[in-house]
Amino acid sequence: MNASADVLASAADLDVIVIGGGPAGLTAALYLGRSRRRTLLIDAGEPRNAPASSAHGVFSRDGAAPADLAAEARRQLKRYPTVAMWNLKAETVEKEPPGFVVRTQDGRQARSRRLLFATGIRDELPDIDGLAERWGRGVLHCVYCHGYEVADQPVALIASPDVAMRAAASVFQLSKDLVLCTNGAPMPDEDAAQLVHRGIRIIEETVSQVSGQAPHLRILFKDGSEVSRAAIFVRTILKDASDLPARLGCELDAPHGLVVDAGWQTSVRGAYAAGDIAAPKDQVIVAAASGAQAAIAINNDLVQADWLAVRASQ
Repeated sequence: MNASADVLASAADLDVIVIGGGPAGLTAALYLGRSRRRTLLIDAGEPRNAPASSAHGVFSRDGAAPADLAAEARRQLKRYPTVAMWNLKAETVEKEPPGFVVRTQDGRQARSRRLLFATGIRDELPDIDGLAERWGRGVLHCVYCHGYEVADQPVALIASPDVAMRAAASVFQLSKDLVLCTNGAPMPDEDAAQLVHRGIRIIEETVSQVSGQAPHLRILFKDGSEVSRAAIFVRTILKDASDLPARLGCELDAPHGLVVDAGWQTSVRGAYAAGDIAAPKDQVIVAAASGAQAAIAINNDLVQADWLAVRASQ
């Protein structure tokens, strides 16, 4: 944690506590610091994109390593004396007038007038041997983040039939050498006919293992057959990375994420959300933008509250 953390956390009230130090949380802390808001960023250091070697589509930093982006953001935050950082896991969050109290894994606690969840989501991979070990390095999720690097190469898509058509169209735009693996589930005849018409091979056999290293990955099937691919795109199941918002009473936006209004506020007054848990897309640049927007909304909320409080006291 930085030098000002204990000083800030021991204050009667912080302005904002930000839970989560990914692109959204770090950007929000930057905007709040520049607004001179007493801000505490709490982050356990478990980013969703940790396995990835590079982050793409990030304005002026295309291709930078996610860890380098986070380290530079933290370095820049240190110039703002009202921003503190705890490298800890937030264990509990409670609404306690006039704001919130957050307790961490080591028993620390801090109070704030407003709260921002930037806790993100996590990817639940299919239960296929060897898949998780290659996640972010040859086994990929987002065509915008990693598709360009494997354009026109032989690629595979592992997806269930209910999402396969849309996912296949996105991957096919980058590479026409595409194999769709449904992992044991049959494709509807009409959908299969459209895919085959475009030259997309469909393998409905169950996937038993992924081996090798990109660009020489091998997909082995239960019947003993196999295919070689330079990269594998996977449609994951998205889950909320933290249950803190739900425990606070924030309305969930099934199947994952939180319901937020136009100002990024959740259903709990004073609690906001940004990043993958609230933004409609899950790219780094989108998460960062939502963090900026949420921070501006929070600052405006506090400005109005302070303005009205002074007016009421006159």
